[in-house]
Amino acid sequence: QAWKKIKASGQLGEIVDLMKANEGAAGVQKQGCKALRRLCANDAANQVKVAAHGGIEAILAGMRAHTGAARVQTWGCEALAYLCRNTDNQVKIAALGGIE
Repeated sequence: QAWKKIKASGQLGEIVDLMKANEGAAGVQKQGCKALRRLCANDAANQVKVAAHGGIEAILAGMRAHTGAARVQTWGCEALAYLCRNTDNQVKIAALGGIE
């Protein structure tokens, strides 16, 4: 139910903002990636919204900042996998070096 409330309230941007403001905190990055992955799973509209709010950049920044944090990497990859279901997001992820 909580996920439905987040989707309905437009709090996707708040998750991305928290990730951007706390790039050095692995725990925040892990939870942010996990939340974005959950919100983008099988939801084309959220895949577009997350990208529009800078979510792709936030995920990639978190993954780059915490290369040794397995859970940040796992949740980040899973979030990007769902975001890649959108063709425009595929191009953006590639342009930002997300397939290095």
